Amino acid sequence: MQEIEVMGSIDDRGQLLLLQPLNLGQHAKVRVRITLLDEDIEPDVGSTFDPETDDKAKILADLKESLRQAEAGQTYPLSELWNGIDV
Repeated sequence: MQEIEVMGSIDDRGQLLLLQPLNLGQHAKVRVRITLLDEDIEPDVGSTFDPETDDKAKILADLKESLRQAEAGQTYPLSELWNGIDV
């Protein structure tokens, strides 16, 4: 089973309209789960930005900080990244 998340809207006839094509097989069977968003949230079409969990300004600030740390040599060896994580 594969899971795909896409944004959509409900039209005035109550039909679900997806904001991007799924590009799946012609007769693929699917299960649909609907999550209603707040009225004031406008989806950012064409990106994977999730308005429920992500804030663009925070993501940009985190990315800039990560780049600054990398340029300053504040990195960890890959072999140490999994230390203390039990999976």
